[in-house]
Amino acid sequence: MRVISGVVAAVALAAGVVGALPASADTISRDTLSRKFLDYCVNTQYRVEGIDRNSMIDRCRKASQVAMTQFEGNSFDAPSRSKFTAEQDQAIRAAVAAAFARK
Repeated sequence: MRVISGVVAAVALAAGVVGALPASADTISRDTLSRKFLDYCVNTQYRVEGIDRNSMIDRCRKASQVAMTQFEGNSFDAPSRSKFTAEQDQAIRAAVAAAFARK
């Protein structure tokens, strides 16, 4: 009986803690969005054949910075399930294309 009441108390406590957390993270910080842009660039460019891996990170950092110039403020809509919002997606794709354009 004592074990069951302890389990019930633990479940109730956990439910209270979870209930106190925000329902969803609707926004992300400027640094977090910049990092997500960098991660996106590295993940997409790593698979490209013939890419110079030594310069890839620097180019991706530049692409992330360029994409971030299109956004003002310090709080942004959070991408859902690791996808970007339409504006974020358009910004990073254009920045990556420019950073890795053949010259």
